[in-house]
Formats: sequence, C-alpha cells, structure tokens
Amino acid sequence: MPKQNAALFFLLSLLWISSIAQKDTYLPYLKDHSSVIDLNEVNFNFDSSFYQNQFFLFGFVHGSQTPQQIDLELLKDLAQNGVHYYAPEMDYSMAFFFNQYLKTGDEAFLDFGCHYYKNRVPQDASIQFREKWKGIYQFNQTLPEGDRIKILGFDLEYSAELTLTHLAFIAPSSPSGISTIDSLKHFKNFDINETSIISGKPVYKSGKNWDYFFGTEKDRFYEQFVSAYEKDSTAFLTAFGDAAEDLSYLMNRAYGYNREQIICTNFKTVGLPLIKEGEKIYSNYGYFHVQQEKINGGSAMAKLLIDSCDLKVVSLLGTLAKSECTRRKYKSTGKMMVKGVKFRGAEYGGYAASKTYDGDSFFEKMNGLRHLQKVSGENDIVLYQLNAEGSPFRENMLFADFSRGGKNWKVEEDASTTDYFQYIFLIQNSKANLPLEELD
Repeated sequence: MPKQNAALFFLLSLLWISSIAQKDTYLPYLKDHSSVIDLNEVNFNFDSSFYQNQFFLFGFVHGSQTPQQIDLELLKDLAQNGVHYYAPEMDYSMAFFFNQYLKTGDEAFLDFGCHYYKNRVPQDASIQFREKWKGIYQFNQTLPEGDRIKILGFDLEYSAELTLTHLAFIAPSSPSGISTIDSLKHFKNFDINETSIISGKPVYKSGKNWDYFFGTEKDRFYEQFVSAYEKDSTAFLTAFGDAAEDLSYLMNRAYGYNREQIICTNFKTVGLPLIKEGEKIYSNYGYFHVQQEKINGGSAMAKLLIDSCDLKVVSLLGTLAKSECTRRKYKSTGKMMVKGVKFRGAEYGGYAASKTYDGDSFFEKMNGLRHLQKVSGENDIVLYQLNAEGSPFRENMLFADFSRGGKNWKVEEDASTTDYFQYIFLIQNSKANLPLEELD
C-alpha cells in the first residue's frame, strides 16, 4: 500500500475509532437522562433542583405545532410548582390584552392580541397559538384565584396603535379635565387600521419612517399623547390614578436598536422586582434568545440577565427533526399611491409548509442531532437533561454547535454545552402551524 494511502487509512481509522468512542460516551448518558413525553399524560420527570430556578426559558424554532403544545404543558407543570408569571415573546401592551382575556374570558381580547402577535411572530400567530391561550384560560379556572397565571411583557414596543389602544383601556373613565386624556375614550375599541404592504423599498429611499406613510389615526394620536405627557407628566400620572404605574412604564420603557438589551432593561422593571419578592417567571422565546453564553460574540437575553441580575436561570431548547414549519405567502392587491410614493398593497394568500427550518437541514443544523435521534427512535417528543452529574456535555460543545446556511455559530472557546442550555426537547413529526387567517 503506498505511504500516502496508508496514512489516509490510518487517519480515517482514528476518526472512526474516535466517533465510536464518542457514541459510547454520549449514548448511554442520553438514554439514562431522557424522558419520553406523552402530551396526553405529561410527566417531565424534572428533579427538585429544577424548580429551584427563578427564570425558566423555553426556546424553540418558530412555526411548528408541537412546540406550542409543549409550551402549554410546561406552563401548567410550572404553575403547579409555584410559578405564577408567564412571559411570552411580547411587549407590555400586548401582554395587557392577553391578561384581560385570562381575567374575563372575552375572546375579543384574545383575537385582538392574536392579531398583533401576527406582526410580532408571524410563524406562530396561528390556530394552534390561539388554542394554546384557550387552554391557559381553562387551566387558570382550575386554580385558586391567587395562584392564577398572569402575563408579563418586556419585549420592545412593536406598535403605536397597540399601545394607544392599551392606554385607552386603562384611562380614567371620568373626565380628567385634560383634553388629551379625555380623548382616549374614542380609541377604546378593537379597530385595526394597519395597512399591509409587500415592499418597503420606497420608504427606505425616502428617508422617512413607516408612520409617515401608513400612520393610522391611533398612531397619530399616540404621538400627540406622548408629546403632551412629556410636557406635564405629573398631571397625567395623577389623572390615571391606579393605572399611573402602567402609564409611567409605557412612557419610559427602553428604546433603541439592540433588542436583547431592550428586553433586559425592560425585564429589570417588569420582572426583576417580582423575583426579588420570591416569585418565579416562565418565558418562551425563539431559541437564540435563551442561549446563556455568547453567540458570534454577542449576548442574548438569557446571557444579559444572568450577568446583570444574578438570576438562577434554566434554558430548555426545542429542536425539530422530520418536522415542518409555516411559511406565509402574500399576494399583491395592486399599486397604491401614498403621499406621492408608490407601494404595493398585500393580503394573505395562503401558506406553505417547509422542512428547511427544522434544525435538520442545510439552512439550520444542530451538530449532534443524530445522537438524539438514535435514542429517541420513533418517539415524537423526548426530553434530555444535559447537566446531570457525570454529563459529558459539561466538557464539549455538542448540540450548542449550530449552523445556519452552512455557517457555524461562533461559540465561546472555553464554554461547554451546558453553559448555553441545560435541557433539549427533540421534537419529531411536528406539523406546520395553521395561520390565523385559516380560521376565516
């Protein structure tokens, strides 16, 4: 055998032996620390130390049905173990409307919140998302009133129209003598005046913001309200009475371009005081936000909160295989002329299911997924604990080593998998969400 071929054979043999050794290390551990999850009779098998955390994070790929079901079951499990606050991926005003739904059962609040979630996380604004909230409401009715789930929102503000509607619902019902406040009564409704467009290029070329072209009556009045508040905040806060704290937050929450930092700053106002009082919070976000160490040199929400708030945080990552995610399709309704600029109007035109985003494709790939699939077999949902005693994932980057579009995330050299997250749900055979429009 030529020397070059012999050297290549030797190298391949070493790699093969190394691969076998890794499987011998990983697979027994994964088998011993896995739980098959049956959504009809859920038992997560968390140990007592799990519930000692203060902030519980479930991160997953948007657009698929099973994560919505897991989210509901995790919330119910945590609620039965002392967690009273749920913080989905939404801002303060959106959380208000979901809270109102949970308090009243009035589905007008639910539908209004769902509409704006369609703008916040379009892949998850689905029939399954709406059914999840109905499940939360039904579960809440089984709990003592003091233990019922309440909603928190500390994401960045998404819509001035949504915020203005929130202000209208919490404004004083009696005349205040301040015309700007008293005018809010005209906006206490569930009217939605947003315009959908396909292309924003003319806006970027104009140098003007979206509201200049597409601002609704609520948008425009919101600007007037903010301006009036800034001139005499004391009078406004006095007039709002019991809702003064909400008004103060809405007028002073964090703004900027770094979403992760905005979430962290708002959390310190909304969530941290509750934790200091002994409460615990459960939150779901996209899988990037729950990473507890740096990705590509930047810090996600979980990392920022751990560093700045000294919290006990646990992250559960949901990864998909053999599954589908939703991709929305929009169709043009023709050209529109707005303030001398041409746009194309858009309306919902159906959806398509894609396997590209499921964590097992070129576009999104988790290194080590095959180990999980080997143990999971044909089971649809299996939960793996990665941080138990003797875990090999305290010493390597398997699973945390992730790629998008063939490009690996840059992870920290001295870190390990469990520095990023502590649990993984392998979710298989999940169907794509059905968009809310499919209810029509």
